[in-house]
Amino acid sequence: MKKLALGLVLALGINLGGGVSIHSAAKAAPPAKAFGELPLAFDADLSPDGKNLAIIVNSNGQYYVATRSTSSGAAELKGTGLGNNIRPQYVKWVNNDRYFVSFTKMEEADGVPYSVGYIYTRDVKKKDGRILLKPSFFRQWNNTIVNWLDNDPDHVLMSYRELDRVRAGGSNLKRTSRGEWPGVYKVNVKTGKGKLVERSQEYITRWLTDPSGNPVIGIGNFDGARKMAVKDALSGNWTTHRSYPGLDAETPIFSILKGGTRAVIGDYNGRDTLGLYIYDLEHKRRTKSLFHNEAYDVSGVVISRDGETIIGAQYVAEQQETALIGKYATLLEKMRAKYPGFSVDFVDQTDDGDTILFMLSAPYEPGGLFMYSAGDAEPTMIERRYSGLTSPDMGNVISVKYMARDGQKIPAFVTLPPTVTSQAALKNLPFIVLPHGGPYGRDEKRFDYLAQFFATRGYGVLQMNFRGSEGFGKSYEEAGRNNWVLMQEDVEDGTRYLFKKGYADPSRTCIAGWSYGGYAALMGAAKDTEGLYDCVISMAGLTDIDAAKKDLKDYIGGRAVARTFFGDGLKDSTVRKANSPVDVADKIKVPVFLAHGDLDQNVRYTQFTRMKKALEKAGADGTYLSFKNEDHFLSKQANREAFFEGVDKFLIKVNGPSEHIAK
Repeated sequence: MKKLALGLVLALGINLGGGVSIHSAAKAAPPAKAFGELPLAFDADLSPDGKNLAIIVNSNGQYYVATRSTSSGAAELKGTGLGNNIRPQYVKWVNNDRYFVSFTKMEEADGVPYSVGYIYTRDVKKKDGRILLKPSFFRQWNNTIVNWLDNDPDHVLMSYRELDRVRAGGSNLKRTSRGEWPGVYKVNVKTGKGKLVERSQEYITRWLTDPSGNPVIGIGNFDGARKMAVKDALSGNWTTHRSYPGLDAETPIFSILKGGTRAVIGDYNGRDTLGLYIYDLEHKRRTKSLFHNEAYDVSGVVISRDGETIIGAQYVAEQQETALIGKYATLLEKMRAKYPGFSVDFVDQTDDGDTILFMLSAPYEPGGLFMYSAGDAEPTMIERRYSGLTSPDMGNVISVKYMARDGQKIPAFVTLPPTVTSQAALKNLPFIVLPHGGPYGRDEKRFDYLAQFFATRGYGVLQMNFRGSEGFGKSYEEAGRNNWVLMQEDVEDGTRYLFKKGYADPSRTCIAGWSYGGYAALMGAAKDTEGLYDCVISMAGLTDIDAAKKDLKDYIGGRAVARTFFGDGLKDSTVRKANSPVDVADKIKVPVFLAHGDLDQNVRYTQFTRMKKALEKAGADGTYLSFKNEDHFLSKQANREAFFEGVDKFLIKVNGPSEHIAK
């Protein structure tokens, strides 16, 4: 076994002062390669009795899962390698002796890339580990947990599909359509053997249960539209959402409470933002309002461990917030009060709630994984997030708002170079305009390694939540969802804001992005008739809308995803071509940096090859970087490092070294 050293809080020098003011000036900027490091502590979990810790750690670009006693104070862990080409999701104890590690890896079937999920399980006493489910046929999801069955340490509920077969003459077997859809199975955590609990239903791909494990709601897609199945609370028969007034197929279901007759749902209730409500499945009506914020959509709910009591509602303002419903003095809330201005993200807690794990970070502080027990004076750091990134080397982040051309205010964040220690010094900086991916995601005021990379290169960075971004209400999101041109204009108006305020140097401003952000960067450069941008950087960017829509049809539910993703504004083929970078490549007149992984499921690699060909045909000044056996996220550390080193060289080539880089 490889031994992995744990970080010590005194050696790390993490700044936990709790303030959000400008911090001290940086020393020499971290090398570009440092930003390509995978997180040192990816996830962790406490055993139900609190005696052991399991943690997924990165050592030299390889992920390991390791354990130790929480009381030993040991400085070393014995780790088990998770193998190459994997992307971990989480680690979780299923009983006091055994943990699960969920991960994905990229595989191809019939030339189509798939992100395939698995669970690795290990008994720490017997020291044996195995893949839990090994199907005899290609199956994408072998790691979908429906219910952890906290009161049954030997089983979990999982959702997966099996090939139903009927005899069709002699020994020939024919697959029936039922095998295309996942059922619910009670799975032995040691052997992986499953017993059917709920038969599959056509088009249902996701199952929700009450805390005891009884399936109550199924969700899926049919013919490009959302579908919802509901089990009648009295008869036990399955029906559709149409039998439940006020409940539609698009209604977010956050949780099913104890007893299975009450669902915690998201509902607009005549307002623009999404609130949190109780829906009575027995009496078929919405009964109670739990929380409704007039400015931000609810994003989640905090439920007691017994599944009966609603503790809080979650939403994202500038950072994620939790509004407590009632008076609950949790250890997590104590940590949030202790470190104002920091993001305190729940990871796990013991059954008695007396010990918690949490991730702590700030916009300028990468932070790390911490453990805190009731009665302790201070939390203990288990591991920092990155080895080569510390808060003195990072830039401060400030909140701004700018006016779009139609008068809409757009919330945004500006990350300053670490050498710029006051807002008054925010003048004539080289700048990166960095629209987020999704496009229906959003940016928060928290540590962003991509923005901080550009900041440490001596650039200011503008990140905006253009219309289409989630969390700001229905009308704000749908305005962009139905009009990709409007989203692009919001980004462009952000660039003009920088020039108007005198923040950005017009001769050294570039646009960059990942995924949809990469698309927005390319389209921003293609539509730039005023010389707004001096270069464009696109990582895993969508470039051909028609091809992307066609690619989505290779996946179950892909037609519905395409309908939701591209919205009504891109139904016309002429509009799609006018807004596909591959069709307007000849209009890009500035240097382009284009990068992509060849096993990208989210945005196919052919989007890169077609764009590269179109740029070369147009005579563009292009720098191209492709990665073999790589996914959408650059999950291999060596590839991430190469990406950041490549971008660093590209920016120096285009703009020269920034005078604002720390030396």
